[in-house]
Amino acid sequence: MQETLSFEAMPQAILELMRKVDTLRADISELKERCQPPADEPMIGIDEACKILQRAKSTVYALAQAHKIPFYQPGKMLQFKRSELMAWMESARQETSAQTRDSIIEDMQRGVRHKPKSNWGMQ
Repeated sequence: MQETLSFEAMPQAILELMRKVDTLRADISELKERCQPPADEPMIGIDEACKILQRAKSTVYALAQAHKIPFYQPGKMLQFKRSELMAWMESARQETSAQTRDSIIEDMQRGVRHKPKSNWGMQ
């Protein structure tokens, strides 16, 4: 894999290496710009969290106490980040009844090892 370079080919090889280094620097700069951490999101209080979640204050306190929603408690007061609450709401999405019915039927069919006898369920 290692090539021996002649003295005459050295300037061309160095020039090629310099081009590649410049390309790598540009790529790294672009990646750094893309991967900048988002600006610090302001914290919101319990009242705004209640509006976002559309829940009563007591319900939000109970969810936080049970560690079911993301929250911060630097002192006595609870604080939240809007994006984390929105992500939590998206993750708590429930299936529709049609999806649930289909998954139950699939589970039942997977659990059947043999066909039932023809007089099954009759007395």
